[in-house]
Formats: sequence, C-alpha cells, structure tokens
Amino acid sequence: MSEAQCAPVTGFDDMSRIRTLNERYLSSAANLPISFVFDGSVVAGIPASWKPVSRRRRIDANIVETVYEGQAPRGGLTLRVECVEYTDYPVVEWTAWFRNAGSQPTPILSDIQALDATIEGESPVLWHCNGDFCSAEGYTAEESPLRDGRTLAFAPYGGRSCDSAFPYYRLMFEGGGLSLAIGWPAQWAASFRAVGGGVHARAGQERTHLRLMPGETIRSPRITVMAWTGDAARAANLWRRWYRDHLLPRTNGRSLGPLLAAHGTDEGEEFTAATETNQIRYIEKWRAHGIPIDVWWIDAGWYHCYNPRHERQWWYTGTWEPDPERFPKGLKPVSDCAAKNGVALLVWFEPERVAWGSRLLAEHPDWLLKDPAWFERTKTKNGLKPAEHEEILLNLGDPACRRWLTDHVCQLIQENGIKIYRQDHNFSAPLAHWRAHEPPDRQGINENLHVQGYLQYWDDLLARNPGLWIDSCASGGRRNDLETMRRSVPLHYSDFGYGDHPVKLSFHHVMFQWLPYFKESTLAWDQEEPTRFDRRVDSYAYHCGMGPMIMPCIDIRRDDYDFDLMKRMLAIWRRAAGFMLNGDYYPLTPIHRSPAHWVARQFDCPETGCGSIQGIRLAAAPDATITVYPQGILAGATYAFENMETNETKRVSGAALIRDGFTLALAARSGAIWFYSRTNSAGSSLPEHAWCR
Repeated sequence: MSEAQCAPVTGFDDMSRIRTLNERYLSSAANLPISFVFDGSVVAGIPASWKPVSRRRRIDANIVETVYEGQAPRGGLTLRVECVEYTDYPVVEWTAWFRNAGSQPTPILSDIQALDATIEGESPVLWHCNGDFCSAEGYTAEESPLRDGRTLAFAPYGGRSCDSAFPYYRLMFEGGGLSLAIGWPAQWAASFRAVGGGVHARAGQERTHLRLMPGETIRSPRITVMAWTGDAARAANLWRRWYRDHLLPRTNGRSLGPLLAAHGTDEGEEFTAATETNQIRYIEKWRAHGIPIDVWWIDAGWYHCYNPRHERQWWYTGTWEPDPERFPKGLKPVSDCAAKNGVALLVWFEPERVAWGSRLLAEHPDWLLKDPAWFERTKTKNGLKPAEHEEILLNLGDPACRRWLTDHVCQLIQENGIKIYRQDHNFSAPLAHWRAHEPPDRQGINENLHVQGYLQYWDDLLARNPGLWIDSCASGGRRNDLETMRRSVPLHYSDFGYGDHPVKLSFHHVMFQWLPYFKESTLAWDQEEPTRFDRRVDSYAYHCGMGPMIMPCIDIRRDDYDFDLMKRMLAIWRRAAGFMLNGDYYPLTPIHRSPAHWVARQFDCPETGCGSIQGIRLAAAPDATITVYPQGILAGATYAFENMETNETKRVSGAALIRDGFTLALAARSGAIWFYSRTNSAGSSLPEHAWCR
C-alpha cells in the first residue's frame, strides 16, 4: 500500500463547505474577501469600475489557480489576486498583489486586509494560541466563545510572525468549522468579531499607509482556509494530512521522513570551538559506536566570528566565510566525511543580523537598517561597548543586497557540501528597524519589501541547489508562519525547555496539530545541570524527546555511555516517528505542564489499522497505572499489541478496547510505547506501510 493511501478520505460535507465559501468569495472579482483604502475610498474585492479580468489554469492534478486582475480608474494602481483551490482537500488560499503601473507615485493605499469576510455558523468558538517566546507559558492554546459582539484581536511582538502570537486559528461552529492560517513572516494583525449568525474575520499586514513608486509592487499575506466537519480532532488530522501531502519539503522526490541528527564540539559557546579535525573525528566516533546518523549538525560559530578583542563569539555575524583558523579548507572536508558515512551536513546561518566589525558592515553599510532609538534603550553589557552588540538589520528588501546574498550563500552551499540550510533570526524587533526608516506616506513599505526579498531568497536557494532543504529558526519558533513553512520545517520550535519534560510535552500538542515535522532532543534537566556535559543515556528522556527528528544529547568525546541502550531506544523511536509523522494524532490525556500527571497520546493510521499508544508517567505522578481510550478502534476487530522495549505482546478485541480502554502500568519517571496492528479474520495483521514496521 502506498503512503498516499493512508490519507483519510475527505468527506462530502468538507468539500461542500469549502465549495460554499469558494462560491461566495472566490468565484467573482467583486466578492473577493479582501479590502483596502485607496485615495480615501474603501474598496472591497475588485470593483467593476476596475474592469476586472480572470484566467484559470490547472497547476497539477490536485491544484487549480484562478487569477483576477484589475486597474484603478485613476492613480496607476493594479491589483492581482491569486486564488488556489485544492481538489484533493477542502482547502483554498489567496494572495493579493498591488503594483504601480503608472509613471507617478500612487495616491495613498492603506489598511490592506488580506482577509475581510463574514463566516457563517452557530455558536462560534475560536481556537487560538500565544506562540513561542522562550517561556514555559508559550504554545498555550485557548478556546474562546465569540458571542454578543465580542472581538478578539491578535498580533505578534516586534515583527516576527510567531513571537507571542500564532498565525493559526480554528473557527469552530456546530458540526464543523474552518481552520485559518496567515502566511506572513513579519508583523501581521488579525481580529475576529461575533456578528449575527457568524464571525467577521479580518487579517493583514498590521500597518499599511503608503504610496507606491512607479514600477513598485507590494503583496498581502497569504490566507489559507480549510473546511472540516466533525470535531477539533478531525480538524487537526485533516490539516496534518494536507500539510504532509502539500507542504512538507521533498528531497529526491520523497517527503522528509524520520531523521536522526547528531553533533559534537569542544568547550566554547555554541560551535565556536568546532574545527575541521574535531568535526571529522566526532562523525567517525558516532559511526564507530554503531549509531547510523542521518544529519550532522553544525550550529552557530563556524564562521569568522571574532569580536574586537579577537574572541570568538557566535553572535558576531555578518562575515559569512568558514573561519580559516579552524577550517583552513572550508567545511568541505567535514561534508565529505559526512557523505562518506551517508550523512547530510546541516549548517547554521543568520544573514539578517549584522554585527559590529563584520565584513557586511564595512563593505555595504548602504544595505543595512539601524534603529536610531537603539542607543537610548540599550546599556553597555558584558563589558562591551553599545555598538559592539547593536542589532543591525540586513535589508533584504534591497534587490542588490538580496542578489548578492543569494549568490554568496549558494557558493558556500555548493563549495562546502551543505545539504540542509538552517536559518536563524535572533532579532528582537526587526519591526522597529523597518519603521524607523519610513516617512509618513510610506508606512509598511520596508517590511513588505523585506518579506518579499526573504521569501525570494529562500525560493532561489531551493531552485539553485537541488535536494537542499531548509530549517526555519528564529530564537526558537518565532517565525513559523505558513508562508515560511511552505519552504522549510521548524526543527527548533522553541528555545525554552529542551530538558523540561512536562513543558515540552505540552508544546508538542500544538506542534503535532499544526506543524508536525520538528526536532526533539534527549536532555533531562531533572537529572543533570542544563549547561553541563554530565549526560547519560536515559530511556525516559527518549520517551519525552520523540519527534520526527531526534537528537541524542551526549558528549561524544566520552566513551562511557550505554550505547546498547541508545540503539534500542533509537530503534523504538524510528518506528514511532513514522506514526508521529504520518498517522492521525489523538491526545489521550488532558494537556498540562505538571510533573505530577501522566501524558498519553496515540497515532493511528485508520486504513491499515496500525498505530501506537505512548504513555509517559512523569516524575511526580503518583498513580502507577492509567487507563486510556484509544480512538479509531473497530469493535469487531482484534488488535495485536507489541512493546519493543519489554518484548511483551498481547491481543485485545476492539470491543474490549472501546468498553474498557487500554491500561498502562509504569514506574515513576518512565514511559512505554505499544505498537498495534489490526488483524484479519485469520488472525494475521493487515499489510503495513514501510514506516509502520
């Protein structure tokens, strides 16, 4: 059975719901769900006076695009709205593009709303989340009833799309609803207001009040809408499958599968102590211990990162060349060693942040944006002068800057054998830098052009480096909007709680629903100091650290680990990760952040009847057992269960599972994964996917 056959069948009601929305809002230029103010007048859709035209084309077997275009009767402004309809899922998307086709600046264009529509339904409830901000309180989801004219408004902090906000929403009505995503890797704003018979939703770039110069183009966020019937679990799983089938990066014609990442470095901040010699030695040590890794991870600090005192500090970015003192031949000897062992090289970059004393600052000050108020807000710290830790933003809205960066990084990728490009964005407030350089009649232009340049930069990296894929990072998970996710995966979804098991397991709940490919690690802060290397192979930490990508956290310089236990846990992980990525997701216990409770979750492939049930008894949970009720079980079937860690097996009827549940018994601070498969009338398991085994 092919992987594609595991996608759940899209129901008639799902497609009926999305057709209703499509017919109301996307079937004519006048009804498009966008609005803006142009030359003092409110405009909705593309009015007849703009003489709209449309064209329709099939992009592939499952995607149809309709483009609407029109031109303002005066002022030279043209509007193009690109609408995309998926025929295999109940999903539509649209993006608006504004261009000055005249020879003079346009009148003021303002308050551009990429979404401005009323969505009908009874008893509306909005699912929303607060995103990532390096806190135990991050990724907190709420369900807020919308009634009596109530309005809920949202925006991120400082210009990174998921910083203290989350551009993913679920509007729930009686019997179904809509999932909404705002694709804008900068400062968006959204509001949801209860109105008679439904909800009025608005979303767009937070501030637009500008004239377009001749030939200049800006765009709106991309809006993605999925319709669904049933409950929130079905909404989440339909989204997961669409995301896997249409957004997850593909390499060599296949979607990303489970990957085992590893790293090694000596003492020093991040990878400032990494050298050609030690990186090659550590890759070979992992292989010598019989651990077949997939990805070799080199993070911040491999480049020329010297402060004025010639001390290596990873945040001294802006000179993008391998440090010749540590990598005299570049990274190629490291990537060659990795490739010889069947391993892909991942390398960290942060091109948008430029440090004092860097080559970019010296050679291209015209490409940089500073915040004039920065010196007033910042005090000397760590013995550095203010200028030495100033945030300076590389302006990707400058075409010459973007072209240079693209050419330079492509050369680095090709010459150094880089297979995975990891981009970080440790910039606390790029929004202040954009806005500080905008006159009153150009508000929002720098942000908009930067977003276009950033996305074009990634598109060009992918087009010019076949097989490359991208990891999106921004001080953790602070720029993981859907437009970014169309080009990447969010391996490093937060800078908080790597070894705080109750917290990160609660983070997983949001990730598994919306962004199902991410990296986890096997740190255990209840057993060790977070900053030290006194780590051990801990089966409990592996249970808490499972995701589609996993990174075992050991100090590879040492040889006194229980590598046999590591291999056993990684074998369990690899089988479980296939379900985590491809199966339907069901939390079997309430979401919490307390060490005094259990966590249980299920991943199920209904077409094959196989899946996994994982139970984790957190360190302070007093109950030795828990009974959970798995989903998707057929009463007339029998299920064969296997625990790879203990070699236990059992057979349970579907009727008994539905009636009595499934009981897990564990010692405190331990976990278990039970893999199951539905058997046929002869007692044999049904055929499984390759990732089920």
